[in-house]
Amino acid sequence: MSSTPRLLALALLALSGCERGPAPGHAVVDFRHARESGGTPVASWKDDRVTAEELHRRLEEMSPALRERYQTLEQKREYVEGLARFELLVQEALARGLQNDPEVMASTKRALVSRLMRSQLDEAQPPVTDAEVAAYYKSHEEDYVRPEQVRLSHVFLAAPRADAARVAAARTKAEKVLAEAKALPAKDFAAFGRLARAHSEEPRTQPLDGDLRYRSLEVLAQDFGPEVAEAARSLVTGGPGTLSGVVQTDAGLHVLQLTGHQPALNQGLEDVRQQISGRLSQEKRTKAWAELLSGLEHRAGFTVDAATLARVHVDMSTPMQPPSGPPPGTIPAPFPSAAVEQP
Repeated sequence: MSSTPRLLALALLALSGCERGPAPGHAVVDFRHARESGGTPVASWKDDRVTAEELHRRLEEMSPALRERYQTLEQKREYVEGLARFELLVQEALARGLQNDPEVMASTKRALVSRLMRSQLDEAQPPVTDAEVAAYYKSHEEDYVRPEQVRLSHVFLAAPRADAARVAAARTKAEKVLAEAKALPAKDFAAFGRLARAHSEEPRTQPLDGDLRYRSLEVLAQDFGPEVAEAARSLVTGGPGTLSGVVQTDAGLHVLQLTGHQPALNQGLEDVRQQISGRLSQEKRTKAWAELLSGLEHRAGFTVDAATLARVHVDMSTPMQPPSGPPPGTIPAPFPSAAVEQP
């Protein structure tokens, strides 16, 4: 799309009111360069002008380096002539009816929705209070304060410590499983999982390929014994994929593989206040946008004829046809310009 229709579309954002208001789907627009009365003209043409006051304001909005280009009379004349010629091109486009061109209308609609979104979500956005931030932190404290956690997979062979014969037989099997595990690529977790599914005797984790999920060392000791927790602590330095030896507990023998590690986290409210505020702000944006859309649909009496819609045939076998016009507009997502940091 050329620059003129794009700028024309932006100019449509300068909507002016009228006594009775525009009809649905229509807009009353004032495209004049100077839409306000008063001021001293420095250049004039039919029904429009550039004033000295506006020119001074526009020059002040430039950086000092750019203002250096407009020090002489001829340089200022060149700038004013550029402004006027652009407005004359707009008038000519209107005279030719280009405001009704489908491409111009599609671009204008997108510009209008974008401006509405900024007005609805940015300029009128409800603030996030300290109480809301504190409440969110309290209800999600486990995301910011948690002990060190490890994730293990294991092959478990049941053999009570008091049953020496059973322990001996289980150890022979465990050593064989360990040898097989050592022959696997270090981070082939799926292959170790197949070993667990084939040999493990722990009914809760065997169907999960031996996966113990993330647990703190304290919970790991409670659930499987302090020996497993101690072995897990030593595996952390080797990183994911590291194998233990055969680990004996009161219940039996384990062959362990470290698959993940999360260091301890201890973030206070002040450490994450800005992060939480950004998250809550995004949630409010999303809610406000959804409420606006729902209200617009309700006031407009929006309905969908499901029976008719179902009869619209979508043929996957036909080739793509050339476009009959610009694509229809789509609803923009109400996300902030900067991503919200994750904990």
